[in-house]
Amino acid sequence: MKVRPRLALAVPETGPEPTPASLGLLAGLSSMRWRVQHFRSRACPTGTEAVGQASGLPGRHLDAWLMPPDVCREVFARGSQGADLALIEGTLDEPTATLSCEHHDRPGGLRPIARALDLPTVALLACPRWEGLHLPELPDGVDAILLDGLEDPTEFDRIAGAVRMILRKPVIGAVEALPDVRAELAASPRSAPVSELLIARLAESFRRFVDLPALQALAQSRPFPIDPIERDRPGGSKFRVAYAQDEAFGGYFPDTLETLETLGAELVEFSPLRSESLPKDADLVMIGCGFPDRHAEALASNLSLINALRFHVYKGNRIYSEGGGTAYLGRTMRIGGRDFSGVGILPFDAELRADPTPPVPVTCKIHCDTWLAPRGTEVRGYYSPRWDLRPTGELCHCAAGFGPLSDVGEFFYHHHAVGSLVHLHLAALPQVVAAFAGPHRPSLTLRQAGR
Repeated sequence: MKVRPRLALAVPETGPEPTPASLGLLAGLSSMRWRVQHFRSRACPTGTEAVGQASGLPGRHLDAWLMPPDVCREVFARGSQGADLALIEGTLDEPTATLSCEHHDRPGGLRPIARALDLPTVALLACPRWEGLHLPELPDGVDAILLDGLEDPTEFDRIAGAVRMILRKPVIGAVEALPDVRAELAASPRSAPVSELLIARLAESFRRFVDLPALQALAQSRPFPIDPIERDRPGGSKFRVAYAQDEAFGGYFPDTLETLETLGAELVEFSPLRSESLPKDADLVMIGCGFPDRHAEALASNLSLINALRFHVYKGNRIYSEGGGTAYLGRTMRIGGRDFSGVGILPFDAELRADPTPPVPVTCKIHCDTWLAPRGTEVRGYYSPRWDLRPTGELCHCAAGFGPLSDVGEFFYHHHAVGSLVHLHLAALPQVVAAFAGPHRPSLTLRQAGR
Protein backbone atom coordinates (compact mmCIF):
# COMPACT_ATOMS: atom_id res chain seq x y z
CA MET A 1 0.00 0.00 0.00
CA LYS A 2 1.16 3.49 -0.78
CA VAL A 3 1.16 6.38 1.66
CA ARG A 4 -0.95 9.25 0.39
CA PRO A 5 -0.29 12.20 2.73
CA ARG A 6 -3.69 13.38 3.87
CA LEU A 7 -5.45 15.08 6.76
CA ALA A 8 -9.04 15.74 7.72
CA LEU A 9 -9.69 19.17 9.19
CA ALA A 10 -12.70 18.96 11.52
CA VAL A 11 -14.39 22.35 11.76
CA PRO A 12 -17.60 23.59 13.47
CA GLU A 13 -20.86 22.62 11.78
CA THR A 14 -21.94 26.27 11.69
CA GLY A 15 -19.11 27.21 9.33
CA PRO A 16 -17.82 29.12 7.59
CA GLU A 17 -16.29 26.74 5.06
CA PRO A 18 -13.55 27.12 4.05
CA THR A 19 -12.46 28.44 7.41
CA PRO A 20 -9.82 31.17 7.62
CA ALA A 21 -7.61 28.59 9.34
CA SER A 22 -7.83 26.15 6.42
CA LEU A 23 -7.04 28.99 3.98
CA GLY A 24 -4.06 29.84 6.18
CA LEU A 25 -2.89 26.22 6.09
CA LEU A 26 -3.29 26.02 2.31
CA ALA A 27 -1.56 29.33 1.69
CA GLY A 28 1.14 28.78 4.29
CA LEU A 29 2.18 25.37 3.00
CA SER A 30 1.91 26.52 -0.62
CA SER A 31 4.30 29.39 0.15
CA MET A 32 6.75 26.72 1.36
CA ARG A 33 6.43 24.97 -2.03
CA TRP A 34 4.05 22.29 -0.88
CA ARG A 35 1.42 21.19 -3.38
CA VAL A 36 -1.77 21.03 -1.31
CA GLN A 37 -5.10 19.82 -2.67
CA HIS A 38 -8.25 20.92 -0.85
CA PHE A 39 -11.44 18.82 -0.84
CA ARG A 40 -14.85 19.94 0.32
CA SER A 41 -16.88 17.31 2.13
CA ARG A 42 -19.92 17.84 -0.07
CA ALA A 43 -20.26 18.42 -3.78
CA CYS A 44 -22.73 21.29 -3.70
CA PRO A 45 -22.03 23.21 -6.94
CA THR A 46 -21.02 26.52 -5.36
CA GLY A 47 -17.46 27.50 -6.17
CA THR A 48 -14.92 29.06 -3.80
CA GLU A 49 -12.32 31.26 -5.45
CA ALA A 50 -10.34 31.75 -2.23
CA VAL A 51 -9.33 28.06 -2.12
CA GLY A 52 -7.70 28.31 -5.54
CA GLN A 53 -5.97 31.54 -4.56
CA ALA A 54 -4.58 30.02 -1.38
CA SER A 55 -3.39 26.73 -2.87
CA GLY A 56 -2.92 27.46 -6.56
CA LEU A 57 -5.15 24.44 -7.30
CA PRO A 58 -8.91 24.32 -7.96
CA GLY A 59 -10.89 22.93 -5.06
CA ARG A 60 -12.31 19.44 -5.34
CA HIS A 61 -15.26 17.65 -3.81
CA LEU A 62 -16.06 14.51 -1.88
CA ASP A 63 -19.61 13.74 -0.82
CA ALA A 64 -20.70 10.77 1.28
CA TRP A 65 -24.32 11.24 0.17
CA LEU A 66 -23.38 10.96 -3.49
CA MET A 67 -20.46 8.54 -3.23
CA PRO A 68 -20.27 5.08 -1.72
CA PRO A 69 -16.92 4.41 -0.03
CA ASP A 70 -15.25 2.75 -3.02
CA VAL A 71 -16.19 5.63 -5.31
CA CYS A 72 -15.06 8.11 -2.66
CA ARG A 73 -11.64 6.43 -2.60
CA GLU A 74 -11.44 6.47 -6.40
CA VAL A 75 -12.31 10.17 -6.62
CA PHE A 76 -9.89 11.05 -3.84
CA ALA A 77 -7.03 8.98 -5.25
CA ARG A 78 -7.38 10.54 -8.68
CA GLY A 79 -7.75 14.07 -7.34
CA SER A 80 -4.83 13.85 -4.91
CA GLN A 81 -2.26 12.50 -7.37
CA GLY A 82 0.94 14.49 -7.21
CA ALA A 83 -0.08 16.36 -4.05
CA ASP A 84 2.27 16.67 -1.09
CA LEU A 85 -0.81 16.88 1.11
CA ALA A 86 -4.56 16.44 0.63
CA LEU A 87 -6.77 18.37 3.07
CA ILE A 88 -10.41 17.30 3.46
CA GLU A 89 -12.46 19.88 5.33
CA GLY A 90 -15.73 18.96 7.04
CA THR A 91 -17.49 18.65 10.35
CA LEU A 92 -17.65 15.88 12.93
CA ASP A 93 -20.66 17.57 14.56
CA GLU A 94 -24.11 16.18 14.04
CA PRO A 95 -25.61 18.44 11.37
CA THR A 96 -28.57 20.54 12.51
CA ALA A 97 -29.49 21.72 9.00
CA THR A 98 -31.07 19.59 6.30
CA LEU A 99 -28.89 18.46 3.44
CA SER A 100 -29.06 21.36 0.98
CA CYS A 101 -27.03 24.23 -0.39
CA GLU A 102 -29.05 26.88 1.43
CA HIS A 103 -26.09 27.30 3.77
CA HIS A 104 -23.50 26.74 1.05
CA ASP A 105 -20.71 28.10 3.23
CA ARG A 106 -21.16 25.33 5.79
CA PRO A 107 -19.15 22.11 5.78
CA GLY A 108 -20.48 18.67 4.98
CA GLY A 109 -20.30 15.56 7.11
CA LEU A 110 -16.75 14.29 7.60
CA ARG A 111 -17.19 11.00 9.47
CA PRO A 112 -18.11 8.67 6.57
CA ILE A 113 -15.37 10.19 4.41
CA ALA A 114 -12.83 9.85 7.23
CA ARG A 115 -13.77 6.17 7.57
CA ALA A 116 -13.58 5.52 3.83
CA LEU A 117 -10.18 7.17 3.49
CA ASP A 118 -8.80 6.30 6.96
CA LEU A 119 -8.00 9.96 7.57
CA PRO A 120 -5.80 11.28 10.37
CA THR A 121 -7.98 14.04 11.81
CA VAL A 122 -7.04 17.49 13.08
CA ALA A 123 -9.69 19.36 15.05
CA LEU A 124 -9.90 23.14 14.71
CA LEU A 125 -10.19 24.44 18.26
CA ALA A 126 -11.09 28.04 19.09
CA CYS A 127 -8.68 29.26 21.79
CA PRO A 128 -8.61 33.05 21.56
CA ARG A 129 -6.93 33.84 24.89
CA TRP A 130 -5.51 32.30 28.05
CA GLU A 131 -7.86 34.17 30.37
CA GLY A 132 -11.13 32.26 30.54
CA LEU A 133 -9.73 29.38 28.47
CA HIS A 134 -12.33 26.62 28.16
CA LEU A 135 -11.46 23.34 26.47
CA PRO A 136 -14.44 21.34 25.22
CA GLU A 137 -14.67 17.57 25.02
CA LEU A 138 -13.28 16.45 21.69
CA PRO A 139 -15.29 14.29 19.28
CA ASP A 140 -14.14 10.73 18.80
CA GLY A 141 -11.47 10.20 16.18
CA VAL A 142 -9.43 13.39 16.69
CA ASP A 143 -5.67 12.89 16.43
CA ALA A 144 -4.33 16.44 16.78
CA ILE A 145 -5.32 20.07 17.35
CA LEU A 146 -4.98 23.27 15.33
CA LEU A 147 -5.62 26.35 17.48
CA ASP A 148 -7.81 29.03 15.92
CA GLY A 149 -8.48 32.69 16.62
CA LEU A 150 -5.38 33.33 18.75
CA GLU A 151 -5.62 36.95 19.92
CA ASP A 152 -2.22 37.30 21.59
CA PRO A 153 0.65 35.42 19.89
CA THR A 154 2.69 35.51 23.07
CA GLU A 155 0.13 33.20 24.70
CA PHE A 156 0.53 30.42 22.14
CA ASP A 157 3.00 28.29 24.13
CA ARG A 158 0.94 28.57 27.30
CA ILE A 159 -2.35 27.65 25.59
CA ALA A 160 -0.77 24.86 23.55
CA GLY A 161 0.77 23.39 26.70
CA ALA A 162 -2.61 23.35 28.45
CA VAL A 163 -4.25 21.69 25.46
CA ARG A 164 -1.59 18.97 25.34
CA MET A 165 -1.86 18.30 29.07
CA ILE A 166 -5.67 18.33 29.38
CA LEU A 167 -6.80 16.90 26.04
CA ARG A 168 -3.73 14.70 25.54
CA LYS A 169 -3.44 15.61 21.88
CA PRO A 170 -0.54 17.19 20.02
CA VAL A 171 -0.90 20.78 18.79
CA ILE A 172 0.35 21.20 15.23
CA GLY A 173 0.00 24.99 15.08
CA ALA A 174 -2.33 27.97 15.21
CA VAL A 175 -3.84 30.78 13.19
CA GLU A 176 -4.33 34.21 14.74
CA ALA A 177 -7.62 36.04 15.16
CA LEU A 178 -6.90 38.71 12.50
CA PRO A 179 -10.39 40.24 12.90
CA ASP A 180 -10.11 42.52 9.85
CA VAL A 181 -9.08 39.58 7.64
CA ARG A 182 -11.98 37.44 8.87
CA ALA A 183 -14.45 40.28 8.38
CA GLU A 184 -13.30 40.78 4.80
CA LEU A 185 -13.55 37.06 4.11
CA ALA A 186 -17.07 36.90 5.52
CA ALA A 187 -18.16 39.81 3.31
CA SER A 188 -16.63 38.42 0.11
CA PRO A 189 -18.80 36.42 -2.33
CA ARG A 190 -17.60 32.84 -2.64
CA SER A 191 -17.42 33.13 -6.42
CA ALA A 192 -15.19 36.23 -6.32
CA PRO A 193 -11.46 36.42 -5.62
CA VAL A 194 -10.31 37.96 -2.35
CA SER A 195 -7.41 40.29 -1.68
CA GLU A 196 -3.98 38.72 -2.18
CA LEU A 197 -2.86 40.62 0.93
CA LEU A 198 -5.54 38.79 2.91
CA ILE A 199 -4.23 35.41 1.73
CA ALA A 200 -0.65 36.47 2.49
CA ARG A 201 -1.53 37.47 6.06
CA LEU A 202 -3.22 34.14 6.73
CA ALA A 203 -0.20 32.31 5.29
CA GLU A 204 2.19 34.29 7.46
CA SER A 205 0.13 33.56 10.58
CA PHE A 206 0.06 29.83 9.89
CA ARG A 207 3.81 29.67 9.19
CA ARG A 208 4.54 31.48 12.44
CA PHE A 209 3.13 28.68 14.60
CA VAL A 210 3.13 25.48 12.55
CA ASP A 211 4.97 22.41 13.80
CA LEU A 212 5.88 21.21 10.33
CA PRO A 213 7.51 17.90 11.31
CA ALA A 214 4.47 16.96 13.43
CA LEU A 215 2.05 17.87 10.65
CA GLN A 216 4.04 15.92 8.08
CA ALA A 217 4.37 12.86 10.32
CA LEU A 218 0.63 12.81 11.03
CA ALA A 219 -0.27 13.19 7.34
CA GLN A 220 1.98 10.24 6.45
CA SER A 221 1.04 8.07 9.41
CA ARG A 222 -1.42 5.76 7.62
CA PRO A 223 -1.18 3.79 4.41
CA PHE A 224 -4.00 4.43 1.99
CA PRO A 225 -6.68 1.68 2.21
CA ILE A 226 -6.34 0.86 -1.49
CA ASP A 227 -4.62 2.39 -4.49
CA PRO A 228 -7.41 2.57 -7.07
CA ILE A 229 -5.21 4.28 -9.66
CA GLU A 230 -3.22 1.08 -10.09
CA ARG A 231 -6.26 -1.09 -10.73
CA ASP A 232 -6.76 -2.50 -14.17
CA ARG A 233 -9.31 -0.37 -15.94
CA PRO A 234 -11.46 -1.71 -18.75
CA GLY A 235 -10.03 -0.70 -22.10
CA GLY A 236 -12.15 1.25 -24.53
CA SER A 237 -11.92 3.00 -27.83
CA LYS A 238 -11.04 6.66 -27.92
CA PHE A 239 -13.88 9.14 -28.23
CA ARG A 240 -13.99 12.91 -28.59
CA VAL A 241 -15.84 15.15 -26.13
CA ALA A 242 -16.42 18.80 -27.02
CA TYR A 243 -17.22 20.78 -23.89
CA ALA A 244 -18.42 24.38 -23.67
CA GLN A 245 -15.97 26.67 -21.90
CA ASP A 246 -16.23 30.45 -21.99
CA GLU A 247 -17.71 33.34 -20.00
CA ALA A 248 -21.22 31.91 -20.36
CA PHE A 249 -20.54 28.25 -19.52
CA GLY A 250 -17.99 26.21 -17.64
CA GLY A 251 -19.57 24.83 -14.46
CA TYR A 252 -18.02 21.36 -14.33
CA PHE A 253 -16.77 19.41 -11.35
CA PRO A 254 -13.02 18.84 -12.01
CA ASP A 255 -13.49 15.11 -11.49
CA THR A 256 -16.13 14.92 -14.23
CA LEU A 257 -13.72 15.83 -17.02
CA GLU A 258 -10.92 13.74 -15.53
CA THR A 259 -13.21 10.73 -15.25
CA LEU A 260 -14.03 11.01 -18.94
CA GLU A 261 -10.31 11.19 -19.72
CA THR A 262 -9.67 7.97 -17.81
CA LEU A 263 -12.32 6.30 -19.99
CA GLY A 264 -10.50 7.36 -23.15
CA ALA A 265 -12.00 10.77 -23.90
CA GLU A 266 -10.13 13.39 -25.85
CA LEU A 267 -11.41 16.68 -24.41
CA VAL A 268 -11.72 19.68 -26.73
CA GLU A 269 -13.06 23.11 -25.74
CA PHE A 270 -15.45 25.20 -27.77
CA SER A 271 -17.23 28.51 -27.08
CA PRO A 272 -20.98 28.97 -27.62
CA LEU A 273 -20.22 32.70 -27.63
CA ARG A 274 -17.49 32.75 -30.29
CA SER A 275 -17.12 29.39 -32.06
CA GLU A 276 -18.70 29.13 -35.50
CA SER A 277 -18.67 25.33 -35.48
CA LEU A 278 -18.21 22.39 -33.15
CA PRO A 279 -14.82 20.67 -32.89
CA LYS A 280 -14.42 18.20 -35.72
CA ASP A 281 -15.61 14.61 -35.18
CA ALA A 282 -17.08 15.26 -31.72
CA ASP A 283 -18.85 12.15 -30.44
CA LEU A 284 -20.37 13.94 -27.48
CA VAL A 285 -21.06 17.61 -26.74
CA MET A 286 -21.26 18.76 -23.11
CA ILE A 287 -22.66 22.14 -22.06
CA GLY A 288 -22.28 22.59 -18.33
CA CYS A 289 -23.84 25.11 -16.03
CA GLY A 290 -23.09 28.79 -16.25
CA PHE A 291 -24.73 32.14 -16.77
CA PRO A 292 -26.27 32.29 -20.26
CA ASP A 293 -28.54 35.04 -18.94
CA ARG A 294 -25.55 37.38 -18.77
CA HIS A 295 -24.71 36.71 -22.42
CA ALA A 296 -28.13 35.86 -23.88
CA GLU A 297 -28.01 38.31 -26.78
CA ALA A 298 -24.56 37.15 -27.93
CA LEU A 299 -25.56 33.49 -27.60
CA ALA A 300 -28.77 34.00 -29.59
CA SER A 301 -26.92 35.84 -32.35
CA ASN A 302 -24.36 33.06 -32.90
CA LEU A 303 -26.52 31.30 -35.48
CA SER A 304 -23.62 29.34 -36.92
CA LEU A 305 -23.00 27.53 -33.63
CA ILE A 306 -26.74 27.05 -33.03
CA ASN A 307 -27.09 25.36 -36.42
CA ALA A 308 -24.01 23.24 -35.71
CA LEU A 309 -25.57 21.99 -32.46
CA ARG A 310 -28.85 21.15 -34.22
CA PHE A 311 -27.04 19.31 -36.99
CA HIS A 312 -24.94 17.42 -34.44
CA VAL A 313 -28.13 15.97 -32.91
CA TYR A 314 -29.81 15.47 -36.29
CA LYS A 315 -26.89 13.24 -37.34
CA GLY A 316 -27.55 11.00 -34.32
CA ASN A 317 -24.81 12.34 -32.06
CA ARG A 318 -25.19 13.09 -28.38
CA ILE A 319 -25.47 16.24 -26.27
CA TYR A 320 -25.48 16.37 -22.48
CA SER A 321 -26.24 19.58 -20.57
CA GLU A 322 -26.83 20.80 -17.03
CA GLY A 323 -28.23 23.96 -15.44
CA GLY A 324 -27.70 27.03 -17.59
CA GLY A 325 -26.52 24.83 -20.45
CA THR A 326 -29.92 23.13 -20.43
CA ALA A 327 -31.76 26.47 -20.47
CA TYR A 328 -29.69 27.46 -23.52
CA LEU A 329 -30.74 24.29 -25.40
CA GLY A 330 -34.46 25.08 -25.04
CA ARG A 331 -36.60 27.02 -27.50
CA THR A 332 -36.35 30.39 -25.75
CA MET A 333 -34.78 32.00 -22.69
CA ARG A 334 -36.97 34.59 -20.98
CA ILE A 335 -34.85 36.97 -18.92
CA GLY A 336 -36.31 40.00 -17.17
CA GLY A 337 -39.36 40.01 -19.41
CA ARG A 338 -37.37 39.70 -22.66
CA ASP A 339 -37.26 36.61 -24.85
CA PHE A 340 -34.04 35.40 -26.43
CA SER A 341 -33.76 32.52 -28.86
CA GLY A 342 -32.26 29.32 -27.54
CA VAL A 343 -30.81 26.47 -29.57
CA GLY A 344 -34.25 24.91 -30.00
CA ILE A 345 -33.35 21.29 -29.31
CA LEU A 346 -34.96 20.53 -25.95
CA PRO A 347 -38.78 20.81 -25.71
CA PHE A 348 -39.35 23.70 -23.31
CA ASP A 349 -39.16 27.44 -22.84
CA ALA A 350 -36.80 28.52 -20.05
CA GLU A 351 -37.42 31.50 -17.78
CA LEU A 352 -34.88 32.88 -15.34
CA ARG A 353 -36.32 33.07 -11.84
CA ALA A 354 -36.20 36.48 -10.21
CA ASP A 355 -35.32 35.05 -6.80
CA PRO A 356 -33.86 31.55 -7.21
CA THR A 357 -33.35 29.30 -4.22
CA PRO A 358 -30.07 27.45 -3.55
CA PRO A 359 -29.49 23.97 -5.00
CA VAL A 360 -31.08 21.04 -3.18
CA PRO A 361 -30.22 17.32 -3.26
CA VAL A 362 -32.54 15.12 -5.28
CA THR A 363 -32.81 11.48 -6.27
CA CYS A 364 -34.18 11.02 -9.79
CA LYS A 365 -35.47 7.85 -11.41
CA ILE A 366 -35.07 7.77 -15.20
CA HIS A 367 -38.35 6.55 -16.68
CA CYS A 368 -37.36 6.24 -20.37
CA ASP A 369 -34.55 4.36 -22.08
CA THR A 370 -31.91 6.75 -23.41
CA TRP A 371 -28.19 6.55 -24.13
CA LEU A 372 -27.57 8.11 -20.69
CA ALA A 373 -29.18 5.31 -18.71
CA PRO A 374 -31.83 2.61 -19.05
CA ARG A 375 -35.28 3.05 -17.60
CA GLY A 376 -35.38 2.67 -13.83
CA THR A 377 -31.86 3.98 -13.19
CA GLU A 378 -31.64 6.17 -10.08
CA VAL A 379 -29.22 9.06 -9.97
CA ARG A 380 -28.42 11.50 -7.21
CA GLY A 381 -27.39 15.09 -7.72
CA TYR A 382 -28.03 18.70 -6.76
CA TYR A 383 -31.03 20.37 -8.39
CA SER A 384 -30.47 24.06 -9.10
CA PRO A 385 -33.85 25.82 -9.50
CA ARG A 386 -32.42 28.96 -11.13
CA TRP A 387 -34.57 28.43 -14.22
CA ASP A 388 -38.19 27.47 -14.78
CA LEU A 389 -38.50 25.02 -17.66
CA ARG A 390 -41.98 25.08 -19.21
CA PRO A 391 -42.54 22.06 -21.43
CA THR A 392 -44.09 22.61 -24.85
CA GLY A 393 -46.07 20.07 -26.81
CA GLU A 394 -44.40 21.10 -30.04
CA LEU A 395 -41.48 19.38 -31.69
CA CYS A 396 -38.28 21.33 -31.85
CA HIS A 397 -35.90 21.29 -34.79
CA CYS A 398 -35.15 17.55 -34.75
CA ALA A 399 -37.87 14.96 -35.23
CA ALA A 400 -37.66 12.10 -32.75
CA GLY A 401 -38.78 11.08 -29.28
CA PHE A 402 -38.94 13.95 -26.84
CA GLY A 403 -40.31 14.91 -23.44
CA PRO A 404 -39.59 14.72 -19.70
CA LEU A 405 -37.12 12.05 -18.63
CA SER A 406 -37.86 12.02 -14.90
CA ASP A 407 -40.54 13.18 -12.49
CA VAL A 408 -37.93 15.04 -10.43
CA GLY A 409 -35.31 17.61 -11.23
CA GLU A 410 -36.39 18.86 -14.66
CA PHE A 411 -34.81 16.14 -16.81
CA PHE A 412 -35.64 16.31 -20.53
CA TYR A 413 -34.59 14.47 -23.65
CA HIS A 414 -35.02 15.03 -27.36
CA HIS A 415 -33.54 12.61 -29.84
CA HIS A 416 -29.94 12.11 -28.57
CA ALA A 417 -29.89 15.27 -26.43
CA VAL A 418 -30.34 14.96 -22.66
CA GLY A 419 -30.48 17.98 -20.37
CA SER A 420 -31.54 18.80 -16.83
CA LEU A 421 -31.22 21.29 -14.01
CA VAL A 422 -29.55 18.61 -11.89
CA HIS A 423 -25.80 18.82 -11.37
CA LEU A 424 -24.40 15.31 -11.48
CA HIS A 425 -20.99 14.49 -10.09
CA LEU A 426 -20.26 11.95 -12.81
CA ALA A 427 -17.28 10.49 -10.99
CA ALA A 428 -19.79 9.37 -8.35
CA LEU A 429 -21.96 7.62 -10.96
CA PRO A 430 -19.80 4.98 -12.64
CA GLN A 431 -22.82 3.25 -14.18
CA VAL A 432 -23.86 6.53 -15.84
CA VAL A 433 -20.47 7.88 -16.85
CA ALA A 434 -19.72 4.58 -18.59
CA ALA A 435 -22.53 5.47 -21.00
CA PHE A 436 -20.61 8.58 -22.04
CA ALA A 437 -17.77 6.39 -23.27
CA GLY A 438 -19.73 3.46 -24.67
CA PRO A 439 -21.93 3.13 -27.72
CA HIS A 440 -25.15 5.00 -27.06
CA ARG A 441 -28.50 3.28 -26.91
CA PRO A 442 -30.65 4.30 -29.87
CA SER A 443 -33.35 6.80 -28.92
CA LEU A 444 -34.87 7.27 -32.38
CA THR A 445 -37.60 4.76 -31.57
CA LEU A 446 -38.68 6.35 -28.30
CA ARG A 447 -42.32 7.30 -28.21
CA GLN A 448 -43.12 10.99 -28.29
CA ALA A 449 -44.42 12.63 -25.15
CA GLY A 450 -48.14 12.16 -24.77
CA ARG A 451 -48.47 9.14 -27.12
